Amino acid sequence: MEQPKLYFILLWMICITSPIFAQKHQKLDSLFNTLDTARKFNGNVLVAEKNKVVYSRSVGFSQLNTPKRNTVNSAFQIGSVSKTFTATAVLQLVQQGKVHPDDPLTKYFPDFPYKNITVRHLLSHTSGLPDKEELFFPLIDADSNYMATNDSIIPALKRSAKPLAFAPGGQWRYNNLGFAILALLVEKVSGQSFADYLHRHIFLPAGMKSSYLLGSKPVDADQVTGYIIRHHYMDDLEPISSSKKVRRWSYNLRLLYGPTNIVSTTGDLMKFAAALDANKLLNRRMLDTMFTPFRFNDGSKAMPDGEFGSASYGLGWFLPELSSLGKIVMHTGREPGFFTFFWHDSTHQRTVILLDNAESTGFGLACKEVLNLVYGQEIFKKEPEPKRSLFKPYIKKLLESGPDAAAVLFNRLKSDTLHYFMDERELNELGLELLEDHHEAAAREALKNCTLLYPQSWNTYDSYGKALLQAGKKQEAMDMYRKSVEMFPGNLPGKKILEKLIESH
Repeated sequence: MEQPKLYFILLWMICITSPIFAQKHQKLDSLFNTLDTARKFNGNVLVAEKNKVVYSRSVGFSQLNTPKRNTVNSAFQIGSVSKTFTATAVLQLVQQGKVHPDDPLTKYFPDFPYKNITVRHLLSHTSGLPDKEELFFPLIDADSNYMATNDSIIPALKRSAKPLAFAPGGQWRYNNLGFAILALLVEKVSGQSFADYLHRHIFLPAGMKSSYLLGSKPVDADQVTGYIIRHHYMDDLEPISSSKKVRRWSYNLRLLYGPTNIVSTTGDLMKFAAALDANKLLNRRMLDTMFTPFRFNDGSKAMPDGEFGSASYGLGWFLPELSSLGKIVMHTGREPGFFTFFWHDSTHQRTVILLDNAESTGFGLACKEVLNLVYGQEIFKKEPEPKRSLFKPYIKKLLESGPDAAAVLFNRLKSDTLHYFMDERELNELGLELLEDHHEAAAREALKNCTLLYPQSWNTYDSYGKALLQAGKKQEAMDMYRKSVEMFPGNLPGKKILEKLIESH
């Protein structure tokens, strides 16, 4: 009879020593119940205080086709939160005296074509380098099977001879390519592969048993699948591996590591924060260096304001300007199929982590609401209920009942600007989705209406021309492409199609 009494005593002690657990648990559950029901969050959330989990919840599915639900052990690709690990690895080498942050990259890579860029510039996103899309998309356009790798970066930079966007240290511009070069630096100086270095010098010391670099081990049962919306007019999901929309990122650029590609769990990320606090990975002086705002050449702070308010930037971390809360460091991750949020308050040893594997529409709201509840104050103002798309119900009605019924619905709702919005790009993309899915008649109707609603947009005529051409209506397609090219002579693909149509006419 003593054992149940002891259990309740322990439970009572947990509640009084953990205010978040006692006071916030019910509100957090209510928040995620709502998000789950509305399908606006699909993943895991964890809140920790003083290295103890005070709230943990798994929502939705790790694999939709099984269906297999997310659990506390689910391992997600964490996207750009990987940059915080790359920065930690580089600064470990700085701490050992093997690298200096103000060393030029040419010291380690003599072929690197920009002599004034330093290690610090890469760590702080102030290098002025082109990003991975600017560098590699032309190569992918020329060869759809081209695979970019870290080793191909410097040769590609040399061949492209692209000028820097600005003088190094002069501006802030988010840059993935720089962190891929930093991963090469870690390999060059340590003599280890980046995957091995992370495992030996970060994951093991931090006790992160479920974390690894993507591709360094076989996919296990806990690694979740990332999903994106396939048809926006149906809001259905497809795995990123089979999505044509994101193939460049999920296939052609997938091998680039350093800016992304770490797989981890909410529990392991909590251990990473704890290991940093305990100086298991970096000493206090080096942590201060990492968490100190970067200053431009003119002495001003880099202040890349974003979705979560005013923030400066250190070396691999965003530094929110919320001094009333404590010393905060954070990073987010957004890549096809995955959203990640990592927030650490070292003053209170408080960590908030959210991982999502379906690019859920409520992810940003979830992050802000969790922080509001955890801190017991309105850090982020509650956003008004967003307007709904008018074109989504219009497209659904067009498919279900035809153009007349869709036009009636459109005319009934278009004056309700309080609840509905219209966006040219959305209607254009929905029409092209219909075309790709072989709903040719509905696609032509939608894209025709796009030209009528937005007659000043060259792109609407280009898209409608594509639908007409696919239907074999060459004369009408020629008229649309001609209109598009006249409005925007820079539409080179449309110009080529128009030239071919004229030749064959």
